[in-house]
Amino acid sequence: MGGPFRLWFAEGTELTKRIALIGLSGAGKSTVAPLLAERLGFDWIDLDAEVERAAGEPIAEILAARGEPAFRDLESMALEAALAREPEGRGLVIACGGGILGSERNRERIRESARTVWLRVSPEAALERLGAEERAKRPLLRGSSPIASLRALLEARSALYASAAQHVVDTENRSAGDVARSIQALWAD
Repeated sequence: MGGPFRLWFAEGTELTKRIALIGLSGAGKSTVAPLLAERLGFDWIDLDAEVERAAGEPIAEILAARGEPAFRDLESMALEAALAREPEGRGLVIACGGGILGSERNRERIRESARTVWLRVSPEAALERLGAEERAKRPLLRGSSPIASLRALLEARSALYASAAQHVVDTENRSAGDVARSIQALWAD
């Protein structure tokens, strides 16, 4: 089912078998990553889950207790560790947090070490996908208007997503499986 795939060169660097999924919260990165990994025969990792595992507490608690700069430092360390991994004979799909590209160093790391796919979604569709329970886990979406928060985040991050992405896949009105198939097609001969 995985079929043949091309190994990509990340902007003037050595051969890579890493795919970084970027985009707004609710774009489907965490859902698409394991599906895509299975289709390609790759491993996968979710950076938010890695941050929580390393810190021993949920992201919401990290943000509340230590603040966003400390969380972003943990996120950067998780990205660095993921990009340094050498899965034996396999590639790696990385589901990145929505704000990972806020750091110039993270943008450089991703450009140098992975093929990057922007999973593009409207704030309205993202809000619908996230639902109330998931929004409650995301401190940046708490407050009186989660849709306004998502719109502001997309406005602030769109240029960063566009500058880092080698590919853009729209996820609006599409299942995670369909999105994974679209990304897989980018690697198929």
